[in-house]
Amino acid sequence: MDNASFAQGSRAAMSWQKNGLHKVIEQIPVGVAVTLPDGKVEYANPHLRHLLGLDAERLQRVSLSKLRGKGTMALEDEIRRRLLTDGSWQGETEFVARKGAARHVLESVYPLHDEHGKVTHFIHFLQDISALKHAEMLSGLAFYDSLTGLPNRNLLNDRLARAVAAAQRGGGSFAVLYIDIDRFKQVNDRLGHDGGDELLRQVAARLQQGLRQSDTVARLGGDEFVAILDDVGEAQTAVKVVEKLLAACCGDYRLRGRRRHVTFSIGVSFYPEDARDMEALLRCADTAMYRAKAAGRNRYALLEPAGRYGVA
Repeated sequence: MDNASFAQGSRAAMSWQKNGLHKVIEQIPVGVAVTLPDGKVEYANPHLRHLLGLDAERLQRVSLSKLRGKGTMALEDEIRRRLLTDGSWQGETEFVARKGAARHVLESVYPLHDEHGKVTHFIHFLQDISALKHAEMLSGLAFYDSLTGLPNRNLLNDRLARAVAAAQRGGGSFAVLYIDIDRFKQVNDRLGHDGGDELLRQVAARLQQGLRQSDTVARLGGDEFVAILDDVGEAQTAVKVVEKLLAACCGDYRLRGRRRHVTFSIGVSFYPEDARDMEALLRCADTAMYRAKAAGRNRYALLEPAGRYGVA
């Protein structure tokens, strides 16, 4: 059966194509499918056939669920449940095109009823968002660390710039923490890079758990992390957060079947007392971190202008 006869047969059989509506559906740049209650495709417009790389005859022999990507059964159950309770369903779905390429779509499904209120068909509208999903993936690579999932240096710089701008506008203050794993090289030497990577992932999780929801923690690279403590009115507030963070992160880690005790050195700088731009704030926190290491590691240090702060 060719495309023309397939469309012609569908037009004769389905009331939803009366009054020239099929002409609109045939031309719009959105995928449209009409399925029977058992899921079998009764009609697919040219845009959807092109999107999936399938002709009308091939589509007529399959159910739409067979063309979906992973998690098909759970998704089909969810769609049926929502159609029964809400009368419609909308969400992101994935279809596998003819050559195996994944097509991400924004799909909406609505039931079609006869004059007695019985559901005879379902109509699906499918908008291709594959380009958008690809852009999101590239954005993730650009702004998040692939190993830990934390923000990377690019996103950290953006968050720091925003924190500085907000503090300047509102006269607020915040703290920057420069966090370094003590003797990280020994972990790599003894357990290999896989052991080191596992430690970094576990550290990232503990850092996130140990900070407030409003704070940001990022991985700069290697074993160096930076946190932004938002809206700290005074140094003592930041000190309490740092002490809590050390307590949460320092301790035993299970790495490649071995238990290893890990400690941290943390340097702290404050806006606006220590610096008023993000590069200077990072340098001040880095300097304070090396003071903590010089004092014996496993501790934090604050910048010390005129003896204002010390090491703890």
